[in-house]
Amino acid sequence: MPKLWRYILICLIFLGGGVNLALAQEPESLKKIEILDDLGDVSDIFRESFFEALKQRAITNYDKAIVALERCISANPKPVVLYYELGRNYLELKQYDKAIVNFQKVLKERPNDRYVLELLFEIYFTQGKYSESVEVVERLVTFDSMYKEQLANLYFLEARYDDALRVVDELIEELGLDSYRDKLRKKITLKISNPNSQITRLQEKIASNPKEEQNYLNLIYLYSQDNQVEKAYGTAQLLLKEKPKSKLAHLALYKFYLDDNLPKDAINSMKIVLSSDKIDEESKYKVINDFLIFVDKNPQYETQLIEVTKVFSDDSGSSKVFTEIGNYFYEKDKKEQALNYYERGIKDNASNFGILRKMLLLQLDLERYEKAKVGSELAIEMYPSQPILYLVSGVSLINLSNYEEAIEILSIGMDYIIDDFKMESDFYDQIGEAYMKMGNVAKASEYKERSVQLKKKS
Repeated sequence: MPKLWRYILICLIFLGGGVNLALAQEPESLKKIEILDDLGDVSDIFRESFFEALKQRAITNYDKAIVALERCISANPKPVVLYYELGRNYLELKQYDKAIVNFQKVLKERPNDRYVLELLFEIYFTQGKYSESVEVVERLVTFDSMYKEQLANLYFLEARYDDALRVVDELIEELGLDSYRDKLRKKITLKISNPNSQITRLQEKIASNPKEEQNYLNLIYLYSQDNQVEKAYGTAQLLLKEKPKSKLAHLALYKFYLDDNLPKDAINSMKIVLSSDKIDEESKYKVINDFLIFVDKNPQYETQLIEVTKVFSDDSGSSKVFTEIGNYFYEKDKKEQALNYYERGIKDNASNFGILRKMLLLQLDLERYEKAKVGSELAIEMYPSQPILYLVSGVSLINLSNYEEAIEILSIGMDYIIDDFKMESDFYDQIGEAYMKMGNVAKASEYKERSVQLKKKS
């Protein structure tokens, strides 16, 4: 269940989309054993009606199930399981108010029934009743601390930002920091208009546990958001003094060094950050992005940019960084460097058509025909209706002396060209070139002439 609710709230807060809520699932053992216990000493007619209700719900006849349950209540209104079953049927029918009434009856008898609380949370959340959702989730936290993520999100929706931040920090202390909690924490922090109480709280935490690095980083972030740059820098220095080998300290220091135009210190800090396996890839991406902005204004440090990236391995987590650097060199028309980084980052970007297209065209420009041939073949499998990929493949094959295969692939690609005289002309040019290489001058002239006529239209 916690994973489900976490997904729901990620969608709501970070994606802004709608949500589909699934029912909480009761363990199979409860369905028979506890139901029989709850019924107690009842008549055969009561039992018959009750199990008729279960049967009707199982085949999704919720209205008939409700009728059967009402017969049970008329005979004996005491068994609490009746109201649990009524609530579930009303929930299936999206008659939320009636479901709430029945679930509340269950909770009067069983205030710590986790499954009913989860169902109640589902209803309140669906209705956008966040205050009521908070009350329920505050009770669910006692079952599983992971519910604190939902609680923090609900506090956020209720604009209770201090409470939200407090709960996120409690969860981080219990379970550690991950990318989701880090994003959630930063999102909440951005909403805090008066950070003084949070600053004081973090200062107290640092005083009581000076070896805990995350508290320093949280404080640095708060100071930075409040434009207290000197205090943020001082906190980073304090962390480095307390833990001289801290790599997390450099996650804050590099930015201060860049802003103060201390590139050597900044580069040193960035190398430490980028080589650390304790710092997440999103943070590393931000480091590189900040350095790219700096290098764009100070091009004399371009070689240092390349030097910094050498600490990166070619694993999947680095692809975003390599691609961003590739984009930088692409904009500068430095083809060799751009291609180098695109190729290093393509592992996780194969589905990014824009990057794939740039890489393949660069391979043609730089006469890497074998790579362009293999790459375009794979790309055509993913994007079979993109004519540019057939053109790249055809040009590669011509330069690899595979003329007949080139003509075949170019002919197929032409079927996907729609109202683009320039591209169609390029295809005819390349088919003509293939025929010329084969010594078929008549065919070559025919296609070259077609190309000329299309160029006049474009």
